[in-house]
Amino acid sequence: MSDVAPPAVPQPAPAAPAAHPQPLLDLSRTALPSPWGHAVVAGLAIVGIALNVVGGAGFPSAAPVEWLMNAGITIDLVAVAIACGIGFGVSLRARPVRPSLVFPWLGLGLAAVAVVFWAATAGGMFDTVFLGGRGRYMEDVAGPFYLGVPWTLGAVFSAYGVRGRTKPLLNAAAWTGIALWAIVLVGAIASALLYAADLTD
Repeated sequence: MSDVAPPAVPQPAPAAPAAHPQPLLDLSRTALPSPWGHAVVAGLAIVGIALNVVGGAGFPSAAPVEWLMNAGITIDLVAVAIACGIGFGVSLRARPVRPSLVFPWLGLGLAAVAVVFWAATAGGMFDTVFLGGRGRYMEDVAGPFYLGVPWTLGAVFSAYGVRGRTKPLLNAAAWTGIALWAIVLVGAIASALLYAADLTD
């Protein structure tokens, strides 16, 4: 017998530990960020800033309160444009997110409060436009000025509430909030231009 040991049989390398499987993304419970709400609100806010500044430039020099109210509305619009501009940039990445269940209704509620208060105090503007009367700028913009915070947040929350691949009811609420905000915006801009044209007091 030979004293030479038989060659060692190579052993297979131990298998690498199995990685933990990543859970599959449940697409039914996700939504996609949408740039459309942000784009619409930011665009309207930018147009509103320009027109409101043009109107304010035509105000009488001896109208400090009216100047202050006009500037306050402009600041609100700048805040809306910045917030929605940021949201627009973020939404372009289009990564799946959770459906927005709060923002649409919160935006709608705040915008509704602002539009109701504006409609209740802007009777002079309607008299000026439709009945040949003469309203007062201070009263016509009392809604967006005194309720500037809910008016602004109503637009921002509604814009952030618009999502792709989500429940239609949520998007309907968000777009309705945007529409209500825009109604007050049109009224505020119209009041500024009417006052600049010396059609209201």
